[in-house]
Formats: sequence, C-alpha cells, structure tokens
Amino acid sequence: MRISTDVTERDNEPAVNWISGLIGAAVDKRVLTLEQSEQKNPLLITSHFRDNFPLEYALTKARKYKKNTGRLPKGNEFDLLYGSLIPAQRIYAELPQVAKRRFEGALRGALNDANGLRPFAYEVGIAAHLMGKKWDVEFTDLCGTARFDFLARQDNIEIEVECKTTSGDTGRKIHRQEVYRLANLILPTMQQLDDTAGCHLIRVIIPNRLAPADRELSEIASIVASVGPQKCATSGDLAQVEYRYDNISAWPEPNRDRDAYEFFKKRLDAENSHIVFYGRPAHAIVAVMIASAKADSVVDAIAMQAKKAADQCSGNRPALITMHLIDQISRPELEDLVKTGSSGLQTIAHAVFRDTKRSYVDSIVFTLPQLVEIEADGAKRLTGHAGIIFNDKPIFECDRVRSIFKSTSPDQV
Repeated sequence: MRISTDVTERDNEPAVNWISGLIGAAVDKRVLTLEQSEQKNPLLITSHFRDNFPLEYALTKARKYKKNTGRLPKGNEFDLLYGSLIPAQRIYAELPQVAKRRFEGALRGALNDANGLRPFAYEVGIAAHLMGKKWDVEFTDLCGTARFDFLARQDNIEIEVECKTTSGDTGRKIHRQEVYRLANLILPTMQQLDDTAGCHLIRVIIPNRLAPADRELSEIASIVASVGPQKCATSGDLAQVEYRYDNISAWPEPNRDRDAYEFFKKRLDAENSHIVFYGRPAHAIVAVMIASAKADSVVDAIAMQAKKAADQCSGNRPALITMHLIDQISRPELEDLVKTGSSGLQTIAHAVFRDTKRSYVDSIVFTLPQLVEIEADGAKRLTGHAGIIFNDKPIFECDRVRSIFKSTSPDQV
C-alpha cells in the first residue's frame, strides 16, 4: 500500500467526518469524563489529561465547533489533529476487510488506554512517512501476518518496522495519575494552611513507588494532614513529610507566571519530582512536592521497550525500531543525546545492539512530538526532530534503510 501524502485544507472535513463515524461519540464521552475529573482537582498548573490526551481533546473541540458554526476550527492543536486523521483515513480505506475490523478495534481500545490515541497516531505517522519516501507499506500486525507493525518494500528491498511510544511515566516511581489522586485527598490540608498568609512548603517522600490503592493513598494523606496543626516533620510507613514556612514576601503565581514551577522546584529541592499547588494570589501559596526515595529507572524501562520491539521482528530482514519520546526537547539537546556515548539514548541503543541475536536491527530512531511549521508560501507542514543511532555491526547491510529518516545530528551516530 502507498497512499498519497499530499494534503490540503479541503481534506480536513472528510477526515473528521470519518473518525466521527467510528469513534466520535465515544471520544466525546471520554473527554467529558476527563473534564469532570479535572473539575474535582483545583491543584494543577497544567492538566495531566490535556497533556496526555491532546488528540481526544482536539477532536471533541473540533466536533463541537463544527456543530455550532458549520466549519472546522483552525490552530496548531487542530493542525496536528488533522495531520493525523488524514493519513489514517486514507490507510483505512486501502486495508482489507479483516484489517479494517482490527483497525476499528484498536481505535476503540485506545480510548481506554493509559496513553490514549497517541501511540495509534504515531504508528500512522510513521507509516505515512515511509510512504512519503516511496516505500510500499504492508500493515502486517493489523493483517495478522506478523508481530511487527509494518513490512516496507522498495524495489527488491524489504525492511521490518516496529514502533513504540513512551509515556511521561515510563520507568518512574511516581506516576502522575496517582499524584493527582493524592492531591485531591490532601486538598483540605492545603486549604487549612492557606488561611495563614505566606509561603508554605511541604515535601512528601514515598519510600519506593506511589501505589494506586485507595487505602494507601488515604493513609499518606492522613500523614500529610498531621503537618497542618503541628507544622513540623512527621512520618509513617508509607511516607515521610516535611513542612517549612518559607519567609518570603512574594513569589511567582503558579497559574500565571511561567517560571513558577522552576522557582518552587529550587525552593523545595525537587529535582525529578511532582509539585502541586494551592493558594490565593498575594496572600498565600502552598506547594507540595511528591517524590520517591528511590531513583527512577527511565532509561532501563525504555531500553526494555526497545528490546521488546526488536524481539517482535522476525530476524530474517533488516529491522528499524522507532521510539517516540513524548517530552519536547530542543534540537541541540537531542543531538547531544544521540552523539554522547554515556547518554540515555546510547544506553538504550546499546541494550538492543549488544545482544548478537538482535543484530538484524539496523538502527533505532528516536523521534520527538510533531510541530507545525509555516512554509515561505504560507503552507503548513508537520515536522519533528529525530535522532538516529545505527548498529555498527548489522547482519543485513542496507544503506537505504538509513535514508528513511533524516537525523537532527549531522553525524548520525
């Protein structure tokens, strides 16, 4: 299969109508549930849900806007939505019937997945990129003919492609979902402290992982509550809590000032931690850091994902692994991570390449979230940075594999 990757604004509406027919009502219901959860939690600067489910929110907003105005909305968040839907619609139209049913099932299943539609959209984006590079793509996973995502063909060359999407919680001891559930439970304590003018800082240290069980979260909240009247350190089996009144007369407001998070991160010594806030402007602020006493294992967890991706390939052809990193880092930072031997990305790649049984893997491509760029003629295009780490001893020599993605690094390590 090879679809056209040329798009115009006229393609947006058919794509939105198509996805609406498949999952529109289910997406609206999902977003309504998320919005109701947001309303119960006043402590967040940036919503976990809006960060984690951007396509779902954008689709619901687009559908509402179209219903009210008769036309689709414009803007970057919608350009990213349309840029995912148009190739998805075209791919769906070309699939055999059995694959269409699996495609629909995967879409519906994604609505209840912790990462939402984002991994599904990522696979569509990688397939469209391959087709744009004049590769014919067979959706082997959807068709049930192989465990890897795509078989790409160009002339007499075949490559296997497997895509993986990381989440912001990959390898982390403290997951955001549990942080926000705990935040709801400690809200009464924060409101009590907020009655006293000034800056209140609380450090909550969890011995290891923050468990999702209601009982444990409630017990931690009880430990935090004890600092309210005592305003001192306290501890229990599930948490150690430290309180400090910060004698400062002014501070950046979390919901207004962009540097607020960095400001309080330094005051709380909260590197790689979660912070939730409650307060009244110019009166009081309560900042609560929630962290684990154990170090995160992000690199190890992503390396495990990369190895599992490699193991889904057959080993009979050159394989390409794409890893979607959801954090938006700069191009120079990505270049450094690709070129630096001790970086996390190099460690991940080494975990795959060092095992000779995976020497069929030609390269690993680390991609960042897409951005909307405006061309000189005013046309919009979706683009994103990629960093590539090549296997220096692949069993299948295939230069054409290495031309599929253009690395942000001129050296393409």
